[in-house]
Amino acid sequence: MMMALEGVRVLDFTQMMLGPWGTQFLGDMGAEVIKIERPKVGEWERGLAAMGELLNGTSPFFLAMNRNKKSLTLDLKDPRAKVIIYELAKTADLVTENFRPGVLARLGLGYEDLKKINPSIVYVAGSGYGPDGPYVSRPGQDLLIQSLSGIAAQTGRGDDVPTPTATSFVDASTALLLAFSAMVGLFHKARTGQGQRIDVSLFSTAIALQCQELTAFMTLNLHWERSQTGIGAPWLSAPFGIYRTQDGYMALSMASLAVVGEIVGLPILADYDTPKLAYEHRDTIRPMIQGKLVTDTTDHWLDKLLARDVWCAKVQDFDDLLTDPQVAHNELLQTIYHPEAGEIRVVGIPVKFSETPGTIRLAPPRVGEHTEQILTDLGYTPEQIQSLRAEGVI
Repeated sequence: MMMALEGVRVLDFTQMMLGPWGTQFLGDMGAEVIKIERPKVGEWERGLAAMGELLNGTSPFFLAMNRNKKSLTLDLKDPRAKVIIYELAKTADLVTENFRPGVLARLGLGYEDLKKINPSIVYVAGSGYGPDGPYVSRPGQDLLIQSLSGIAAQTGRGDDVPTPTATSFVDASTALLLAFSAMVGLFHKARTGQGQRIDVSLFSTAIALQCQELTAFMTLNLHWERSQTGIGAPWLSAPFGIYRTQDGYMALSMASLAVVGEIVGLPILADYDTPKLAYEHRDTIRPMIQGKLVTDTTDHWLDKLLARDVWCAKVQDFDDLLTDPQVAHNELLQTIYHPEAGEIRVVGIPVKFSETPGTIRLAPPRVGEHTEQILTDLGYTPEQIQSLRAEGVI
């Protein structure tokens, strides 16, 4: 079966989650993704430790988002490396990069340079704040973006310091936008034959992720404050949040307070069962519900609440996820073999296609694993390849 993106060639200069997770999706769907890395050491994230540890010298973070790619090592400052990139660009459909704005252009590898070689090339650049503007020279990283964009300031209890999320969700969301934008560019190219430059940024994504809250803030002229007792979002009413039970934790989402009160034995909650009252008295309501839920187990309450279609769920940790029946049903965890790390479990492909399913065909590459193959395909002789390697070009 032909894969959806089979025949699409991607030159991938990205590193960290913003780019590699996005280009991994393209590789999963059949694209040939050529990951261009530094000689010997590869991209920065190969050495990023998780809790201070590496897996046989390799970062599990790197392994999580670099399957279905080929690794080509090049010293981009060497003119001979630029010649190789230009040769690859002639047949490439897509280029992705997330260097600081202007870095590749100064090396002669920016969009304006590559479109002279291939006018139909699609060039997607990711950055912290965009290609220009007052923040263009600032470092762009998930925690910094969550802080600057207002996300951290809305998370946590009223007296807590602003609280970031535990996962790099702005990076991940921008990676998805990068993949989506690449597909829009490729679709436009297929229709018109024209390439274009596309810019995505962490900061713009973080603002867009808050479209609901920012629109409410700008149109209602209301300033909210974080709950003192732990309502899960500053703009939402009780009972929204996480609650302790006798044996763990559970989440209650948006629900009728009258129904919740009937189930947990708090008929007084019916007196607050309007959006305005549920919000104004959220810090009175939550402790009452908490006092009831802690008297029995999570499963006990889930059975009762789900039977009345109350939106609720157990709070699971990663140990729970490994045995979760829906995770297994969706085939979200896969086992692959890596030549250095051995057998490893990774997150699989989260989207299902009836006719063109994604597949895991290549393990995350070792540094420069495919350099000789790619250069041979370009017409380089073994002697030329050896000379380039000896001189540190590859």
